[in-house]
Amino acid sequence: MIFRKKRKRKNRLKRGSNNLSEMILHPLFRYAVTVVLAAGILVAAVVMLYMAVERTFTIRKIVVTGNRHLTGGDIIALAKLRRGESLIRIKSEDIEKNLASSAWIKGLSIRKELPGTLIIRIREAEPVALLKKGRRLYLLGRDGEILDRVKERETFLPVISLKRQNRRLLKEVIRLASVIRRDNLFDDRRVEIKAGKLEDITLKVDDLLIKVGKGDYRTKLRRFREIEKQIARKGIPVEYIDLRFSRRVIVHPVKERISG
Repeated sequence: MIFRKKRKRKNRLKRGSNNLSEMILHPLFRYAVTVVLAAGILVAAVVMLYMAVERTFTIRKIVVTGNRHLTGGDIIALAKLRRGESLIRIKSEDIEKNLASSAWIKGLSIRKELPGTLIIRIREAEPVALLKKGRRLYLLGRDGEILDRVKERETFLPVISLKRQNRRLLKEVIRLASVIRRDNLFDDRRVEIKAGKLEDITLKVDDLLIKVGKGDYRTKLRRFREIEKQIARKGIPVEYIDLRFSRRVIVHPVKERISG
């Protein structure tokens, strides 16, 4: 009995060995093994090629154009770029996201030039005025955004002083400042814009006070320039000029003090 069981076990092992040999020698199995090996070699070759390409196409040069206030170094630092990084792996979306953190940058385009040059073209915000807060001065963009803090007054920009913080009032005052900048009015003269209410917007040019009010700034300032020439010719000392009325300009002369 024992002998028969051992013999049956040997027969089963022999049959299993024969089946394995047949499977290994079968053409389909050999084909499948060949395909897997070829695929593995191909994948390894692609990986090695990609690594070689990455080492070849690294950032060697970063060109920044369109910047006037920010330096090239500032922009490279904001973009979180380093020379030696893979030019292929860097995503333009990541660079744009990093640069969007600066209020100075209003638009940009990115181009890669193989083998190792990255070109960044930016469009900067244009400062139109200085906002005075206490003793501090801030550069303002056209949309009312604070671009930067400045330590000294830049004479080519109007200074805005608001009696109260109001977004609508600030937006209106920036419109006036934009007209002054765009038309190159009052070059080399000290200009300050003061306001507490929309209808009380006042312009101070050097020592001359001009009540401007709301809206129609280009027309009002054109009228002022004409009136100012007449005042200068006649030598009239003026306390203030009121431009708030559409059909007339009020010139208020300095009142003479009566001694005595």
